[in-house]
Amino acid sequence: MGALRGGNQSTGGESMKSITLKTSHLIIAAVVFVAIGIGAYFVISGMNKPATDIGNGSTPLGGLGFKLDDSAKEYTGAEPENKSGDVPGIKIPGYGTVTLPANKTDVKLILLNPEGNPCYFTFELVVDGETYYTSNMVEPSKCIEDLTLTKPLQKGEYTAILKVRAWSLDESHTQMNSANVEFELKVV
Repeated sequence: MGALRGGNQSTGGESMKSITLKTSHLIIAAVVFVAIGIGAYFVISGMNKPATDIGNGSTPLGGLGFKLDDSAKEYTGAEPENKSGDVPGIKIPGYGTVTLPANKTDVKLILLNPEGNPCYFTFELVVDGETYYTSNMVEPSKCIEDLTLTKPLQKGEYTAILKVRAWSLDESHTQMNSANVEFELKVV
């Protein structure tokens, strides 16, 4: 029997083909495998990196931007009504009607993470499907009172949504429950 060198060779009625790989094919395959390996390394190392830098202004969790909100301060107002009764869990304040000034980006609105909550909160104010404000993490018993909107609101009445997301207090900062608090927004 002779060696296969391209083309078809017949061995008892069966046809066999040989494949010839060029050096360029091998180089391309090696580059692809190396790129996949490097990408996998960065994905895995980013997922396993502990988020221990919370509160020092850095962005832990693979650069997703989670850090304590610098504008949050101790809440000194009245404790909001607890509508969960005796059921333990995360307390999320409700909002009836909120009034904000028209054509202003600096506004006052209390965004509170009630005392005793087992989590950080982040807040996102959405009006007519558009995000006007997003906070960083707020610790339990702290609030944000002064917001800078991404753009001013025009006079009118809106249905607004405050998206409240909860994140565990441990180093993993795992997302917990979230809530969309709908309220009436009057801009005057």
